[in-house]
Amino acid sequence: MQKNKFLSMLGMAKRAGALYAGHDAAVNAIFAKKASLVVLAADLSQRAKRDMRITAEKHGAALPVIEVDLTIAQIGEACGIKAGILAVCHAEISKRLISLANE
Repeated sequence: MQKNKFLSMLGMAKRAGALYAGHDAAVNAIFAKKASLVVLAADLSQRAKRDMRITAEKHGAALPVIEVDLTIAQIGEACGIKAGILAVCHAEISKRLISLANE
């Protein structure tokens, strides 16, 4: 994964107003059918990761959930958001983030 490009895309999503950070905001975006991707930080607890995967599976009809090799601190430093769960609500940015995560 190209971490710098991935973090830049997260920053772009934030500037576009398409990034919901934190558990509650992400769950609300999933329930509202706004989320097109859920990003989980590497150092997030296993319980939180499992809960988000279950929530996305139940309410997000094929909503992709990816775990990235970035810590909460790295995401916070790059985006100004200290959160380990992010919901991206922009289809094109989500596609690009998935592509970058798979590189």
